[in-house]
Amino acid sequence: MRIEELQGKLVLFKFSDEIRADLPLFQIYKDEVWAMVTGIDNEGIWIENPAYELGIWWDEKGNLIPQDKQVKEKVKANILIPWRYIKALMSVDDERFQRLKTDRLPGFKVYR
Repeated sequence: MRIEELQGKLVLFKFSDEIRADLPLFQIYKDEVWAMVTGIDNEGIWIENPAYELGIWWDEKGNLIPQDKQVKEKVKANILIPWRYIKALMSVDDERFQRLKTDRLPGFKVYR
């Protein structure tokens, strides 16, 4: 398998110890996670967190929402993981595994 073939697939990531302390910033709570690969480039690999909890600071008109009225919403986020922090990758070549019928992916919440 070539690395480019992982784009659009659900892949198991094992991260190096170097990045472990920084993973919670991206709402990744273990050093291994299943994630959808959304892009691959020279710097690293892009993965999707389909339910990143983000504080909403502005309203639809672009006005700042007072801090006591700000709420958190789940949004789809893409995260770049530099190559040096990836210890191992695993992809499953079973068609049933790659056929997604829901937006809810295993991984970010399951591995908490």
